Amino acid sequence: MNTELRALVDLRDRTLQKSRIMFSNRVQAIERGDDQADERVLARFKKWAARFKELEKEADEDIKLLTTEIPIIEKMIEVKGIGELLAAKVVSMIDIERADSVSALWRYAGYGVINGEREKPTKGEKLHYNARLKTTCYVVAGSFLKSNSPYRQIYDSAREYYAANRPDWSKGRQHNAAIRKMIKCWLAHLWLEWRKLEGLSTRPLYVNNHLGHEHYYAPQEFGWPTR
Repeated sequence: MNTELRALVDLRDRTLQKSRIMFSNRVQAIERGDDQADERVLARFKKWAARFKELEKEADEDIKLLTTEIPIIEKMIEVKGIGELLAAKVVSMIDIERADSVSALWRYAGYGVINGEREKPTKGEKLHYNARLKTTCYVVAGSFLKSNSPYRQIYDSAREYYAANRPDWSKGRQHNAAIRKMIKCWLAHLWLEWRKLEGLSTRPLYVNNHLGHEHYYAPQEFGWPTR
């Protein structure tokens, strides 16, 4: 795991962006009349909202500069729908050496399956996945759909299947299930390409190796470079 990248991403998301949003919300509340404050207080809040926005942009630029030194990110951003900042967020939260199987990465990202059911939070128990990474993966999914990424074909195919074979499911559930299938495919490709890049061992994907699926979705079909 790249500790410098992780530190910058955490600074951007947990401190700078969070503070910028907090001050911006206060400014908007005052201007709407939902919050009471004089012009002096409003001016000060506007100043800090602007300052945190500037600092957030500075952090973005440093993160982008750092991504040029990380080979897996250079490969990731060739996939339509994945930009430098989004790739940096994902990579900053994963230790690919510890993820010795694609199933391990799926579980860490919040896409694990336990006893045939998708893993859910259990009251009173610590999460077995990284909630921030799962949220980031959902952002990736939205970007794939909006940009009409090649990965969208996984989503569209799944939506058609669920509409025809799961009529009892709500459209929201069909949508979420299709998102899940698309992201699991993308994470599998990320795992494979990253492990190969680092000279780590790989193995056939679980769905192809154990469930008898005949079609193998190669990363290069979705924009991953061959080099």
